[in-house]
Amino acid sequence: MAHDKKDATDTDRYRTFAQSCLKLALSATDQPTRAMFISMAQAWNSLADRNLSATTQAALEDFDQRQLNG
Repeated sequence: MAHDKKDATDTDRYRTFAQSCLKLALSATDQPTRAMFISMAQAWNSLADRNLSATTQAALEDFDQRQLNG
């Protein structure tokens, strides 16, 4: 479980990148640029979701292992 803090930090960082992309989309003056930034935000959020899911799964496995070992 030593990597949990790093994984949480990575997830937060990915969410921050997504928010930045959405802010850029709001300030974009043309539709193609806006669509590109929205797509990038979706990709960052997807990466954050996958990272969070992997972190949660690792924590559950660690918990289960500790329960079995005593």
